[in-house]
Amino acid sequence: MVEVDPDKKELFLGRAIIPKNSLACPFLREAEPGRTICTVHGSRPDLCRYYSCFRILVLDPAGERIGKVTENTRYLVTMDHRLREIWDRDISGIPVPDEGLWEENIKRILSCNGYHVIK
Repeated sequence: MVEVDPDKKELFLGRAIIPKNSLACPFLREAEPGRTICTVHGSRPDLCRYYSCFRILVLDPAGERIGKVTENTRYLVTMDHRLREIWDRDISGIPVPDEGLWEENIKRILSCNGYHVIK
């Protein structure tokens, strides 16, 4: 049985993240701007492994998930060699201190290369 963690019950009632990220786990909430948290971590079900928490999700031209940037990082997880090459050549190490601008740069670069980016 899944139960909302006692210290996260009030946070769970907030639903502001849902319009921003309709693919997110239904128990994920925004603890503060730019930082999300699982509200059922203590009793999370096996189903949790099917949700992919991400900061940025990268889809190929056919709409298949091929990469993601995990929450609170600038690190790409992918097995796609072309995407990795583009990331390493054009994105890795971009000196943009503002996280929102960094994400917009990523979206622009990957979109120009035929990928679809979900934030």
